[in-house]
Amino acid sequence: MITSKWENMFTFFKGLRGKLIFTYVSVTVLTLLILEILVVAAGILLSDLADADEKEYLSDVVVTLYPQARQYLQPGKEDLTGLQDWLDQVLDSGYASLEPQNIFDSPVARIADDTSLYVLSLDKKILAQTPSGSDNRVGQIYTPPFPAAEELMQYALEGNRGISKLNSLTAAGNYWLVVPVNQTDWESALVGLIIVEVEPPPPMFQQILPSLVGAILITGVLLLIAVVPFGALFGLIMSGGLTNRLAALTSAADSWAQGDFRPMPTDHTQDEIGLLNRRMRNMVERIQGLLQDKQALAQLEERNRLARELHDTVKQQTFATLMQVRAARNQLKNNPHEAEQHLLEAESLIKASQQELSLMINELRPAALKDQGLQAALETYLENWSTQACIPSTFQALNTCKLSLDVEQALYRVAQEALANTARHSRASAVTVLLECNPESVRLEVSDNGIGFDPLDEQIAGYGLQSMQERLASLHGILEVNSVPGEGTMVVAKVPLPGNK
Repeated sequence: MITSKWENMFTFFKGLRGKLIFTYVSVTVLTLLILEILVVAAGILLSDLADADEKEYLSDVVVTLYPQARQYLQPGKEDLTGLQDWLDQVLDSGYASLEPQNIFDSPVARIADDTSLYVLSLDKKILAQTPSGSDNRVGQIYTPPFPAAEELMQYALEGNRGISKLNSLTAAGNYWLVVPVNQTDWESALVGLIIVEVEPPPPMFQQILPSLVGAILITGVLLLIAVVPFGALFGLIMSGGLTNRLAALTSAADSWAQGDFRPMPTDHTQDEIGLLNRRMRNMVERIQGLLQDKQALAQLEERNRLARELHDTVKQQTFATLMQVRAARNQLKNNPHEAEQHLLEAESLIKASQQELSLMINELRPAALKDQGLQAALETYLENWSTQACIPSTFQALNTCKLSLDVEQALYRVAQEALANTARHSRASAVTVLLECNPESVRLEVSDNGIGFDPLDEQIAGYGLQSMQERLASLHGILEVNSVPGEGTMVVAKVPLPGNK
């Protein structure tokens, strides 16, 4: 059941409507994501955040460290043990400032590798040091690592708070920073100094890239959930017109393939589908014209055939009858017996002419189809034909099925033509007609036990076969003629039923 549902879904998306819906949804989602990326990028550029601000970066270190250190340096309440423990914790954390609260905040300041942190008293004596190790100088006077550091420390001791006067770049590219520690706030008395060396801030793009990617992914999923239903609905509505127009063309084309040219879809739009519609209409009109011409030619050929038949049979027989009647009249007085023989011959010729005319009339009169259907009409026709041709016949019908009038007329005409050929040329003593219906096709078989002929002999094989083939070709049918001299003939007509062409 689940597999069937997936197969139906895949089948739907293979179709034009499914592809259009998928395209609408994909374009909508991708467009929104691209717009989101452009808006974020524009915001970064317009905010001038391509690089982190140095003053804000170092100021975060100051406002992070001094509030934590001042509680251990209150006058009369100094806690050097607590101060040392706190300084060890700062070094262990590896950072001298707090994590940024958003992508526009300064990045966290990382303590430079292989450097020490110091807390100094106002007389520059080391109160706490980390790492403490073998080079522990707690209680000693702090020695600045470079000449400019002394000026920075003095600047801080004088109560100045400008961050640009509290830091300097080292040879390694790090920031050497003096953090003043006030008793309570910036306006209160100074109680100590913190010496820390931090790495420079990373490029802003590198800092915000993970957050930016995460935001894009989250919003992308949310957009997908929110936009897909609307995109699918929009695609369903927009593709409905196209698929309906194409469905109308497809339905009409199916009818045309079955020989029904009545459906004519009208599409007056000026796009490619409308152009295709007009060209297909023009093609069908031309095909109809060609079919009408072909039918007219077929009728003309039928008339010519009947004219040849009348000329070759009835006319010749009538002329021979006239000759026999004249001969009988000339011999009537002198030789009555001879005159009687001529009259008997004339009577025989008249009967033959009557038989030929009956056969031709039956060929021209398939009206019984409208009242009886193909099976009954063939059975009736075969019975009359057998009486007139003096050839015993057998009719068999296997299964029954509803046939269109075009199929019935074509098979009826094929049976008439095949029986006419049998009567004229086969010298048969038995004829069998078989009509067989099945869901895929209908089959007509006319066989006799006559003298047969060579199907490769075009002069002999031309007896009405072309006419039968043309009738079946218009219905996508086929004609087979099997005959061997001295062994009889079998004519088989097979026509596919609608849906199996």
